[in-house]
Amino acid sequence: MATLDSRWRFYSAILIVQAFYSLHAWFLWGLSERMVSIVMFLLAGWFLFTSPFWDFKNSKKLLAAVLLILIYIYRTIINEGNFNYYLFEIMSSFTIIPIILLKSKYQLDLLNKFQNTLSIVLLVSLVFWVGHLLGIDLPSTSLTFGTIERVGGIDDQYTFANHYLYLVNQGSLFNDSGFLPSFMRFSSVFLEPGYLSIIIVFLLFINGFDLRDKRNIIYLLTIIATVSLAGYLMIIIAYIAHVLQKSRNRWLSLVGFFLLIIISSAFFKEYNGGNNFINKGIIERLEYDQVTGNIAGYNRTTENFDYAFDRFWGSANIVTGYGEERQKAIDSGGVGYKIYLMQYGLIGLFLFILYLVLIAKVGNNYRSYILLLLYIIMFARGHGTMFYSAFMLTYICGVAQTVINKDNNEENCTRSPLQPV
Repeated sequence: MATLDSRWRFYSAILIVQAFYSLHAWFLWGLSERMVSIVMFLLAGWFLFTSPFWDFKNSKKLLAAVLLILIYIYRTIINEGNFNYYLFEIMSSFTIIPIILLKSKYQLDLLNKFQNTLSIVLLVSLVFWVGHLLGIDLPSTSLTFGTIERVGGIDDQYTFANHYLYLVNQGSLFNDSGFLPSFMRFSSVFLEPGYLSIIIVFLLFINGFDLRDKRNIIYLLTIIATVSLAGYLMIIIAYIAHVLQKSRNRWLSLVGFFLLIIISSAFFKEYNGGNNFINKGIIERLEYDQVTGNIAGYNRTTENFDYAFDRFWGSANIVTGYGEERQKAIDSGGVGYKIYLMQYGLIGLFLFILYLVLIAKVGNNYRSYILLLLYIIMFARGHGTMFYSAFMLTYICGVAQTVINKDNNEENCTRSPLQPV
């Protein structure tokens, strides 16, 4: 047993490091994606053959794992990759497949360890972030991530002042709303405040918004500090779904939520003439923009791409997609479901949604399907995160947690009041 525990401690630590790598923690930026995929593939192969962590009897888990490999192979075919590309894509899928195939108790332990690690990192970052907002900064160095094509050449995609315990975005003076300076958006040690806020929404929902768990308090403070519209909207959706499950009168609760939203919106649109963070940063970004035909804050694609997408939607290519290179040649700007659909077509979209449904059906309960809904919303916002191992870990292990919670609730409901707990 001691050997088993030491194996699991080692492998679970590796999976957590991989999750942090997928979230782009700055101290892991020096690792190449190819090297990480090879290492994760070799470790997965070793542990799959030598350790009893795995649930090969669950047909839904096995089918989801096979489907994930097919998705990666399909992406390779559409991108017209060579043998090395096939091999790399298959190896990349093994950053996620072991998480799918873990026995439930190991999935729960992995989720708990991930949360413990993440909450400690966030707590330390938040403490020093408050100092940053007060003008008390740690020493820093300049740090960049990625490149982007601009008129006249290639530029850095992200520029940060790296204070080691937190990053400060220096890429632009203002965020998309034009209201809040971007250096005031908290991302801890990670690349994007939006990514961070969304994964926190998943964790809060999985934890049942229970504030007796100190990690959830840290998560709530984190979401507030990220100033992420996606995070704010998703936490409202997740919390409404959570309350509706617990409510005895769901329709009354739902009407109450809508009335609260309408009254709050009216108040903040009038308060200080609408010149306040709630109105500028959230409400106005949710209004319909007649010029673009989209929600004002959903500026996930460029105008040129939208024109190209309209033509693509009416063509035969909608079935299979163009592949990444051809799509980028048409217009490289933007993220979201439209980008993924243009790259991999209806077939690619169907395979991905089917894969998510198979994971949710492992739980086959209300909360597992709400997690599915949240994942689809996240994907619609930005397709780049869809296969990040941190999000997959949270989703897959979160579904396992819903099964345990459901079983415990049913046991408590059927237990005699005289039975000891």
